[in-house]
Amino acid sequence: MRSLFRRKRNKKEADNEKTVIPPYAGLGVFSPAVKSESPEPVHELKRLAELESIFIRSKRLDSLNDVPYVVDQVRNGNIILLDITRMNDGKEQSHLELKRIIERIRGETRSYSADIALVNDNCVIVTPWFVKY
Repeated sequence: MRSLFRRKRNKKEADNEKTVIPPYAGLGVFSPAVKSESPEPVHELKRLAELESIFIRSKRLDSLNDVPYVVDQVRNGNIILLDITRMNDGKEQSHLELKRIIERIRGETRSYSADIALVNDNCVIVTPWFVKY
């Protein structure tokens, strides 16, 4: 990189100078501070092999009493599809209860790095840490 205020050099000095280009030079300000290293695939396979089997479970969400079931399933490495049609009927009271249940699930599964996503208006999916979408 050449500065505006640098003295002009002769051709021999310019040829001997090596320019070092950082690995993310094109990103400028948005370049990452450190290189992110992806985990080794072998290590990930070992962690997945610890789980005997992975199931997709479905559950109709009715009340706060269903939260421990969801947390246990995520802890065991299962994927949960929650049917929220009864809770998502447009009434203010049921909407607040649904919000409270989702926040409770999010809080209790945070330590397991679980993800929660809305599939459509009537279905929520809760996935363990190893599921990517």
